Amino acid sequence: MARSPESAPRDSQLVLKLGDIMYVPHYRNKTIYVGPGYPRLNQNRFSKDDLLTAGAKYVEKLLWVRGDHGVVTSANP
Repeated sequence: MARSPESAPRDSQLVLKLGDIMYVPHYRNKTIYVGPGYPRLNQNRFSKDDLLTAGAKYVEKLLWVRGDHGVVTSANP
């Protein structure tokens, strides 16, 4: 039997909010931040420093556990 999304392990994590948009760590590599619609509607990826320089603020949210070293490219979003 498949596990429901509700049973996936979640952890309190810091996301970055810039204006009204929240950028979350990519699920395979938590050092890369992505916004709404990723990867289908946009493939923009950001570093923590990019977002903080633009004025983003940290917000704590419960998210599924993220990976540490996954490869994320345009060909492998």
